Amino acid sequence: MSHHRTELIIFDLGRVLVDFDFQAVIRNLKKYSPLGEKQILRYFEKTPLWDRFERGQVAPALFFKELTRDLKLKKLSFETFAVLWNSIFTEKHDTVAILRQLRTRYRLAMLSNVNEMHWQFIVGRHSFMEWFDHPVASYATGYRKPDLEIFRVVLRKAGIPPQGALFIDDVESHVQAARTIGIRAYRFINAALLRRDLDELL
Repeated sequence: MSHHRTELIIFDLGRVLVDFDFQAVIRNLKKYSPLGEKQILRYFEKTPLWDRFERGQVAPALFFKELTRDLKLKKLSFETFAVLWNSIFTEKHDTVAILRQLRTRYRLAMLSNVNEMHWQFIVGRHSFMEWFDHPVASYATGYRKPDLEIFRVVLRKAGIPPQGALFIDDVESHVQAARTIGIRAYRFINAALLRRDLDELL
C-alpha cells in the first residue's frame, strides 16, 4: 500500500500525552454529596451534560450549577470545584519524547474531546502544548470524536488532504472514524508500540 507523504501528525491528548485519574474527581465530589461513588460514576456515564460540556454548549459556571443540583452538592464553591476537577493529570513523558522528535520534521495537530476547564488547565501547565501548530479542542468546535466533521476541521486548518495526515488515538472508534475519511490512523496502546508504528517517520 503506497502512502501519500505524511505532512501532519494529529495527536489525541488524554491517555496519549497525559494520563488522568477521574476516580479522584469522584472521590472528592463524594465529600460534598450524599450520593455514593458508584452513583456519582453512573451519573457521569449517563448524563448528557458531559457531552454538552465537551461540545462547548455549556459554560463552566453552568456546568457546575447543573452538577451541584444533580449530585446534591453542598458547601462546594466553584473555586474549590475547579481545583478538584482539574488536578487529575499526569504527563506521559515517554509519549511526549516521541512528540519532541516529530515536531522538528512534521506539522503537529491536537484533536481532543475535552471541556474548557481541562483544556485551559493543561495548556497552562504543560509546555508541550505549545508545540502544536493546529490545536483543536472539541468544546471550541461543537463537535466530538468520532464525529467526522471534527477531523475535517483539523484538515481544513492545516490545509492538507486526509491522505497527508496521520492520526493517533487510544479509542478504537475514533481511529476507525479517521480511517473512514482517508486519514491513516493508529490506535495508541503505549509509547513503545507507537515508536514501532511510526518507525519510518522517526
